[in-house]
Amino acid sequence: MKSDLEKLESVHPDLITTFLTTGEGEGIPKDVQIFLKQLQWASEIYEFERNITRGAKKLRLRIAAEQHLTVDVRTCMSRINQAIGYFNVDCNVGIKVWENDFANKYEDLAKVCSAKRDYKMQKACMDQALECRRRASEMAEADRDLGVVFIISPEVTPEELGFQKKNLKEIAAKHNKGFYVSLIDGLPIENTEKKRLLRDADIQEAEMLEDVSDE
Repeated sequence: MKSDLEKLESVHPDLITTFLTTGEGEGIPKDVQIFLKQLQWASEIYEFERNITRGAKKLRLRIAAEQHLTVDVRTCMSRINQAIGYFNVDCNVGIKVWENDFANKYEDLAKVCSAKRDYKMQKACMDQALECRRRASEMAEADRDLGVVFIISPEVTPEELGFQKKNLKEIAAKHNKGFYVSLIDGLPIENTEKKRLLRDADIQEAEMLEDVSDE
């Protein structure tokens, strides 16, 4: 029996492009559509949340909200790892990754056409692969041009950069006493923003704040 990834890799790249850009999944099995969408969300989440455990929790909520499916955190962690492997990415998932993936598949199709001596179709596939490679290269070059590199000596201490040294035991004690919950709750911002800050800090009291605000 084929795995979800094997099923996805057997889908023509043009169908994947259409599905991701328009949402139309004609020609793609329903279960593969669900899996592909989960991979896409996983890659988007991993782009800004590098902690896979926290990212998996966010992915679980999104799947529940948009696909109305209950998926455990372990499966969501697997989805993130699968997305990283499928897109050949370690820190950033963008359209250039798709372009490279499509180029690989067009080249595979070109080999099939060559074996069948369909040289006209082989050339068409190679032209498409070349175009995908060119676009991916242009995007990668643009990313490099926009990058800002800070070179800091490993001998530089956080204090020299303006940070204050804190005792971890003191931080833990403040957390246990509810200091950070009170601090965020006292900010002059909307409750939705307070909940977001609590969740970003991985503080479980986010749901408690929601209950209080509803009363």
